[in-house]
Amino acid sequence: MLSKLALVAVLLGLAGIAWAQEVIDSVDVGGWNVDGLTYNSRAGVVYGRCYYGHSVFAIDCSTDQLVAQIPLIYPIDVAYSSTSNKAYCTFSYHEEDSVLVIDGASHTRLRALALYGAYLLLWDSVSNRMYVNCFTGGPDDCVAVIDCETDSVVATVPIPGEPVHLTLNTRRRKLYCQNDYDMTVSVIDMNTNLVIRNVYTGSPYFAQCYSAAADKYYTNGLRGVAVIDGATDSVIKHVVLPQGYLASGIAAVDQENRAFVATSASGPEGLYVLDTEVDTIVSFLATGRSPAALTFSVASGVVYCANRSSDNVSVVVGDGSRVLSTMAVADYPQDLLVCPSFEKLYVGHGGETNMVYVVRDRLGVTERHDSHPLADDRLAATLVRRRYRHRGATSAVLVGLDGRQVAVLEAGENDLGWLPAGVYLVLEPGRSSRRKVVKTEGDASGGAGNKGLFE
Repeated sequence: MLSKLALVAVLLGLAGIAWAQEVIDSVDVGGWNVDGLTYNSRAGVVYGRCYYGHSVFAIDCSTDQLVAQIPLIYPIDVAYSSTSNKAYCTFSYHEEDSVLVIDGASHTRLRALALYGAYLLLWDSVSNRMYVNCFTGGPDDCVAVIDCETDSVVATVPIPGEPVHLTLNTRRRKLYCQNDYDMTVSVIDMNTNLVIRNVYTGSPYFAQCYSAAADKYYTNGLRGVAVIDGATDSVIKHVVLPQGYLASGIAAVDQENRAFVATSASGPEGLYVLDTEVDTIVSFLATGRSPAALTFSVASGVVYCANRSSDNVSVVVGDGSRVLSTMAVADYPQDLLVCPSFEKLYVGHGGETNMVYVVRDRLGVTERHDSHPLADDRLAATLVRRRYRHRGATSAVLVGLDGRQVAVLEAGENDLGWLPAGVYLVLEPGRSSRRKVVKTEGDASGGAGNKGLFE
């Protein structure tokens, strides 16, 4: 049975509707090998790093203009604390490994913290702390904990086996640290900063995500994906992928109970879609070559997949039912960031391009005809007084397939006036996966027994 999101895609496709994801701009950030994209929600800017441009940059999302560039030798990763309005960037130069602190208002450097082997960053909004995995290749491997108010290191958590990636368990206040050398995941209690357990997964290759809806952590394991239960901190299943392929990227779509697993082995390249309730493969979608970076847009209900070797990004329905389109985005796309407030997706590149590409992130409902239904006399006979009972607790928006807003729906029954027969979409702000498709039929009588009543 089709989900609501899949039904939207099918109906729009049958009606000849174009999706609105398209490249609308590119920003020269002054250097290549660009990623570490993160969003400053207070200033409305995107931060990122140019590894070979030796700088951290800031892009104004309203104008897509470069507004700041901070010189920094070999920057690695960037993260942002909205509570303290600061950005943090790890960097490495000879024997110095540190974390640069950047003012989120002026986009200028504040100070640097000395952390040997500092690599990737992860901000926890609950405690307003920045977590940094320090990869030294020796006994000093750890996860450092930075208080974002004081910019001081308040704890270090010893980690075995070369920590390479961090993921939050938002339901249980746990931190997953993926370890390269000994093929384990360290589970850290974020209240005590102590390792609860080191879970063996059987794979040194890192790709990971946490599903809050399923309370499960997904990562590479034995010939496929290892599933770690968020409550017991144990591997509860190995999802074996065809021919034992490993993931180059994993992303969860909790609204649809799905996890997307990108594979770029010698066989079929694309996305395996898992049902996160039962952890089984439900479909496979072919994409471009070497798919890796994945991100989900709540606003438009689609998954973006960066295909590095084919220099494009695939747009996929959030329930994994189909690939909607593919966009060319220059050289080796490797990082994706959605900014919902501006309806934009930003794409960083690993190749020799200085550009960050900007993509319009919007559900396209522009019908391909010149006249609006209300202006077409041939449809006058189909006009019926419509009512709609909205069962949601918050307001929603009713739009036609021409993209025009028809009405704002409040809880309870809504009188929509005289409308033509057709297909309409009910969009609930902030809950894009819960789009309802309603189809009305014409009835010239317009009486109480007509088919203008729908819900």
